Amino acid sequence: MIGENFKSAKRDYLYLLHRGFPQKGILKLIGDRYGLSGTERTILYRGITTEINIAHRKHKTVQVKDVKRSELMIDGHNVMITIGNYLNGNTVFISNDGFLRDAAEMHGKVFRKVLMDKVLDLLLHDLRYLKLKNTLIFFDKPVSRSGELASRVSYAMKEYGLNGNADTAESPDFILKQADTGYIATSDSSIIDSSKVKVFDLARHVVSRNFRPEFLNLK
Repeated sequence: MIGENFKSAKRDYLYLLHRGFPQKGILKLIGDRYGLSGTERTILYRGITTEINIAHRKHKTVQVKDVKRSELMIDGHNVMITIGNYLNGNTVFISNDGFLRDAAEMHGKVFRKVLMDKVLDLLLHDLRYLKLKNTLIFFDKPVSRSGELASRVSYAMKEYGLNGNADTAESPDFILKQADTGYIATSDSSIIDSSKVKVFDLARHVVSRNFRPEFLNLK
């Protein structure tokens, strides 16, 4: 997964990032220089950010004790795909800002039904554990079969006795960025950076609570 050159590539990538060079240009330069694989390039791109961003996101991050018995809005595809990638044996890692992300490059795809059912079961067990006042889960409408997934999730939430529902939206990102009460759950850096409320790394919590993961940690 990670070659011997990755540590040096990470160092040089971060050095250039701190000096304001364009991220995609740095990625190509460093990736070519060290002969990085596609997975290693994705890990750099999604997993390494500047000290300023780290501090900003750390300030926005909340823990389980904060979220319990509160209201939570969830980036559905983001959270479920991260959990699914872990279950599927794909590469997941702790970014240097502390958030769990994956390097699978799903690009709007979803997993086979049996895996998504397992993900959903783990997720809803965790939400019940959190004893939330209300839970809203949003899925990207443009992604294939999102409506069907949202319906399944809403039905399952009722079976689990959870308050709230799941729905599709043209832009869950916009909705989450505009939230002004409760908390949001996502690892999407653009949402985290723009959000008005604090952020809970729900995917990391679900995986860590149910398994004994040994994540690649970029911190």
